[in-house]
Amino acid sequence: MRERLMLWGAVAGGAVLIFVIGIGMYLGYGWYQERYGPTAERALERYFTAMASGDYEVLYLMTPDADLMVLGHKISAEEFARNVEELLGGEDMEIKEIEVQRIAQHGEYHYFKVSLHYSLGGTGKVAHLLVELRPAGDEWEVTYPFTPSL
Repeated sequence: MRERLMLWGAVAGGAVLIFVIGIGMYLGYGWYQERYGPTAERALERYFTAMASGDYEVLYLMTPDADLMVLGHKISAEEFARNVEELLGGEDMEIKEIEVQRIAQHGEYHYFKVSLHYSLGGTGKVAHLLVELRPAGDEWEVTYPFTPSL
């Protein structure tokens, strides 16, 4: 009888230990993802930094395929880059600061107010944008403002 109680005690203790380790791993992974993983805030900073530096390939990759479709075909990265360049007027934009403020979440869509402090043509400016993102695997896609595909 005593051996049976000791066996059940060992099983219960092992189960508790496995449960505590599992909870610790879950919380540790969440902390790691928040601190070092691809958060929406980091994705927005990467998106607008790439736009300012002329790295339109990053913008292209962060745009959903459905938003890259024009008359039934997906535009190329080169077409996309030309359209973004035309939209920005070909001027160099130097971003001094990017402020990201979470506004809301509706389903998988996340909404942010992004304030860009930048210089354009030697003049300091601030632009406030409403940006919509959604997770796409381990990355994020910017779904609004819509892609400059046309």
